Amino acid sequence: MPTTLDARPFLWGELTRLSEAAHAHLERHPSLSVASLDLFATGIGPGRVEIYVAGELGQACGHLLAWRNTLTHTSVCLVPSEEQPKAMLFGQLADDTSITVVAPLDGDTITGDATARTGDWELHWLRMHASTTP
Repeated sequence: MPTTLDARPFLWGELTRLSEAAHAHLERHPSLSVASLDLFATGIGPGRVEIYVAGELGQACGHLLAWRNTLTHTSVCLVPSEEQPKAMLFGQLADDTSITVVAPLDGDTITGDATARTGDWELHWLRMHASTTP
């Protein structure tokens, strides 16, 4: 009978590490917006933190930019969709934990083709739509 490796101890340890990393980051930056927080671990490598921010377009963009100012190795992605367009920020916390910050947007917020776009233009788009009081 083949034996299988039990990944549960790793998963619990990884979830604890992710939770502590997110908690420490939010303690250092208490003004960051969080509508919800998810932790993902698979048992085969490092997990990631996923944060959702909420608000009207200007607020949501402002929240993403505030998060961007506290992360390293960031990139912005706009995901057009008829169902749920979103702006996403990918980066790393101070301890190199991967993090994704997601802002769901209104249906017709992002115009153009239906492919996700990443780069400088998307960062400019966020800045142009951000309100001054996130």
